[in-house]
Amino acid sequence: MISSTETREGCDMPCDFAHALDILRDLPLLSGVSLEGIKVLAYLAVVVSFSPGESLFGQGEKMDAAFFLLDGEVDVSRRWDDTEKHLYRRGQGTFVGGLGLLAPAKSLFSVRAVTNVRCLVLAREKFLKTAERFPDMLPRILGNVVEHVFRWEETFVRSHAAECVDRSSEMGLTLF
Repeated sequence: MISSTETREGCDMPCDFAHALDILRDLPLLSGVSLEGIKVLAYLAVVVSFSPGESLFGQGEKMDAAFFLLDGEVDVSRRWDDTEKHLYRRGQGTFVGGLGLLAPAKSLFSVRAVTNVRCLVLAREKFLKTAERFPDMLPRILGNVVEHVFRWEETFVRSHAAECVDRSSEMGLTLF
């Protein structure tokens, strides 16, 4: 778990501003956010390195940062009862933890480095201070999140139609 006040010796370093700006401008989460706001976020982002086996964040931990994988691979897993199940592996270009920028929710998954990993990291505290300076930022981001949820649920319902009928009382996040 990364907080804006926690420093990890030898791991936190400023990110090349131009590279961070390019990455953040391309994130679907930030689509439609003003260039000025994204510039501030790029300036505040840091690069953090993780060794194999090290956790970016764990299941049940408060999510307080978002991570963009610059290099390396991570495993995403979930614990059920006493068993941890590997769900999938992701690499360079993966963005995780974006919802943690918006609210202090607890993660439903664990994300752990498989190889040496470098991430562009943006802490929620810094993100929220930036959002205060740019009041149009949060409505844009919320719209992007809602669009993503609708697309995800449509895909899920199409590929799991039979299960959805059987579990209809549990479905319908977009009906919330």
